[in-house]
Amino acid sequence: MAAEGKSMRWYTKLAYGVGHFYNDLCAAMWFTYLLIFYDKALQFTGVTAGAILLAGQLADGVATPLVGILCDMKFNNKYIIRYGRRKMWHVLGTVIVALCFPFVFNPCVGCSDASETQQTIYFCFFSIVHNIGWAFVQIAHLSLIPDLTSEKKQRTELTSIRYGFSVIANLGVYVMTFFFLGTGGSSCEPSNGNSTILNGNNGSTILYTSTDTTEDGCIEESSVGPEDASKFGAVALACTGIGVFMHIIFQIVVREEPYETTKDSQQKIDSSQCDPEKSPKKTMKKLDWFKELPLYQVAVLYMCTRLFVNLYQSYIVLYVQSYLHLPKVTVATIPFVMYIAGFIGSTIMKYINNKAGRKVTFSLGCLVGLIACIWLGLDQTTPFRTWGVYVVAAMLGVGGSTLLITSLSFTADLIGNNVEGSAFVYGFMSLVDKVSNGIIFMVIQTIGDHPENQEDGSSYYRLVMMYACGAPCLLGILVILTLINRHVGRNRDKCLINGIENPAINCNDTVM
Repeated sequence: MAAEGKSMRWYTKLAYGVGHFYNDLCAAMWFTYLLIFYDKALQFTGVTAGAILLAGQLADGVATPLVGILCDMKFNNKYIIRYGRRKMWHVLGTVIVALCFPFVFNPCVGCSDASETQQTIYFCFFSIVHNIGWAFVQIAHLSLIPDLTSEKKQRTELTSIRYGFSVIANLGVYVMTFFFLGTGGSSCEPSNGNSTILNGNNGSTILYTSTDTTEDGCIEESSVGPEDASKFGAVALACTGIGVFMHIIFQIVVREEPYETTKDSQQKIDSSQCDPEKSPKKTMKKLDWFKELPLYQVAVLYMCTRLFVNLYQSYIVLYVQSYLHLPKVTVATIPFVMYIAGFIGSTIMKYINNKAGRKVTFSLGCLVGLIACIWLGLDQTTPFRTWGVYVVAAMLGVGGSTLLITSLSFTADLIGNNVEGSAFVYGFMSLVDKVSNGIIFMVIQTIGDHPENQEDGSSYYRLVMMYACGAPCLLGILVILTLINRHVGRNRDKCLINGIENPAINCNDTVM
């Protein structure tokens, strides 16, 4: 049960925030570097890279509702009750992720000379298992918010702290990537110009490679290539060590309140029926949630949020490498700027949220993101290539952080006091998110493999950043318009009096 009117200790809030740290480290690498790792470092085709990502996303999407059901199960085991059912699944997920994630970002162990098809099966296996473990951690951690507190402000604060550590995790990944990619990579072989031929598993591929000449006459490669594969692997191993340590802190410090068994809940209902001043809480069954229109509206908002964030996070690095031809280290510096700006913007948007509400805040986030996408797609001037791209990256970060925090707060509001189904609701949100992301990414990668889009100087990734990233922002604004006269979340406690619907309240409408 959520603690009513009880203030959480500051260290408990911080410890809760680090409980998703390993997932955030993995997600930063997954969405920022997975495509460029398989495309540039391992030289797979775009379709293969998309298939590996799609396999992981679909596994995550299918697993999350099942994980949600498991996380909501009430075991009549005193040890599980005492330790916490959410924390139990959190431990299991962390172990699975730690065993699989390093293999996703390392060359095929013992099979680097195998065909691309065989290696694809290998990477898809670890991608699928890793994402299932990731889902356990995500759902268990998110569903703890309504359990830890019933106060709306504290729930928003926990969401903000969670996002704050997510920003730190992402920044940490980009700092490590900057240092690993910034070391080595130079040779004293003659340069053949800006276009080189790479012999991949499926034949020769034309790859634009910009070069810089060092003082001693050596050539320094400025784009990601096969020599960088082991560097991505080193970053993945570092993320695993740091992430596991943070999750141990979460497990030690955060205390999950013992849940009520079915027998306890029935006794409480019987007691409340004897007292005319008390009315039992309306318990939401799994099927009851599907009768709630706001469930679908919030799910679309969450889907738009994740699509926007994941698309710009994944394709900004390919955009700066394949279209702008910026130095290799920009695959770390530009995402770094995005998350610094996002962290600062989240504090400002928190103030706006308290004053104007979630709908206005979400709309502002969509507007900032949409402007950034349009600017990025239309501006091709030299100043944009030098400093303008960093301004746009900052705007993307502000828009993304705003949407992430607000959409999660919408979800917590939707759950309200019905924490018995919190994991199921978060699982449903994640299902919509993961499946839509996987399909969209696969479509983009398939179109990107067309010969026209593989040519040097192709505008493909510019168009992806403009249209594919901008569309979710536009859809998000449209969904918010449907919520103008509605409050997300129902005061379900007032809908029943001794198990009978209260005629004074329209229980089919959404009221706060």
